[in-house]
Amino acid sequence: MTTPSSIVDVPVLAEWIGLQTDAGKASLEKRLSEWTTDPARLECTRQNATRIHDLLAKDPSLYTELRSHFTAIAAIEKKVSSLLHTPSDLEKETYGELLFLRPLLQPLNAIPLLLPFWSLLRIYLLPGLSLLLPLLTLLAPYFILKYALCLPITFSNYISLLHSLLSGQLTDATCGGGPSLPAPSGALTHPTSLLKQLAIILVTLVQGILQPYWTYTHLRAVGTSVEETGQHLMALRTRYEVIDARLRAYGVTVHPCPLPPFLSPAHAIAHTLLHPMYIRLAFQYLGTLECHIELLHHPAVHPVQWVSHSTPYLHLRDTYDIHVPEGKQKRFSVSLGGPSHPAHALLTGPNKGGKSTVLRGVALSVLLAHTYGCAIGHLTATPFDALYVCLKPDDLPGSKSRFEREIEFTAQTLRPHKGPILVLLDELYHSTNPPDALSSCHHYSDRLWTAPTALSIISTHLFEWVESSSPSLVQRLCCPAEYDAEGTLRFLYELHPGVCRVSSVELLLRQNGLLLRSTSSLSLSTPATPCA
Repeated sequence: MTTPSSIVDVPVLAEWIGLQTDAGKASLEKRLSEWTTDPARLECTRQNATRIHDLLAKDPSLYTELRSHFTAIAAIEKKVSSLLHTPSDLEKETYGELLFLRPLLQPLNAIPLLLPFWSLLRIYLLPGLSLLLPLLTLLAPYFILKYALCLPITFSNYISLLHSLLSGQLTDATCGGGPSLPAPSGALTHPTSLLKQLAIILVTLVQGILQPYWTYTHLRAVGTSVEETGQHLMALRTRYEVIDARLRAYGVTVHPCPLPPFLSPAHAIAHTLLHPMYIRLAFQYLGTLECHIELLHHPAVHPVQWVSHSTPYLHLRDTYDIHVPEGKQKRFSVSLGGPSHPAHALLTGPNKGGKSTVLRGVALSVLLAHTYGCAIGHLTATPFDALYVCLKPDDLPGSKSRFEREIEFTAQTLRPHKGPILVLLDELYHSTNPPDALSSCHHYSDRLWTAPTALSIISTHLFEWVESSSPSLVQRLCCPAEYDAEGTLRFLYELHPGVCRVSSVELLLRQNGLLLRSTSSLSLSTPATPCA
């Protein structure tokens, strides 16, 4: 079974769809890898796709409204991205200064108004009290002496006593003019010692003022972050509820919002930190919904039609490859199997003529059908048990040679399968010499084309193989190109019945400076029909 990366560049598909959220892009990549063949699930997926497709076509204003919500959700996603991952110990410690994150205290987060009050207390009241502490330290002894000990001391006496203590000259300041006590030996009367003591006191006072201020600025920054991020979480929940109610009114079921009603921005942050799985689920559900809305609103996308046939069947109309730049895309149609068409096709055409584009377009539509219930263009098909796609060397993992890996890859397609399979191969076995390649192609096709449950499109430059194939088993398709009257090669980038023998080798040699003049073996001397 082929991986989605072998079929489509997921970022290119996300851009083509118009996804805005990272959750939507992650959901797209995950869903493309969930190939299913369960009939009940395929039918459910198809019905959901049909319901959403018809709803968006019926009410264009609904898509405009939903897209505006996803635009806002994409902005919210960037603001709260740090909460979608496991927070570090430092982040938990920082948020824990304003939130109750310890196990025993966690229930306090759900008490109404407690978190706003706690934030007010931590940010403003406690630092304010700390700012007053140095002043209170100087004045507290006065109140203790006067009111607790009931000493007859005036405020001016206390100031004189405080000055004496600071200067090292103790006097009896309480009695107002008594004899001075003799200064003890080694008292701090030297000016240098006094300056040192005053400097220490001044530093202590400044420290007592700056520390509360630094605490205030830090906690205020944390509080601002909690408030802003919490508001985004509350807005996310509100938009989720609006989208849910809007779609349910049309009968479209959406996962209920996993986020609880938030009491405050701080409560939203606390809940998200303690239970991060709920915010992840919310974005996951929204991303999945965005994928469906954007994909099924695209004008080129239509719900798939599953059919039951005794043999595999595929009819794809008006599809194209999204990897081709807009404006250069050419639509094509292809039919395999059923009562009217051979089950297999050989695709010819020059290099750069569009063969890989055709194969990639078919593969992507079949992949979307089995994962999202829709396709680029109109697809009617039987469900496939497996899809095998090989468009480039990277599709063949391993360290062996390209030819060895091709042999191993194609051998997998011949194994017994429970149901129909679709095989899409670009330039089969071209990595070995032409005689061996031709022989290997015959050995492989003899078994593949007789398998009752297989459909295939294989591009090739081995025209002998094409000519020898049975028209009843294999249809011949080509991506035509032609030389005009002046000998200029013109690619049509279309899909037609027939065989195209036109070569682009001379053109590629000229473009890369390897051929300076025309070579008759590489070009046609007269105009040729695109497909014969």
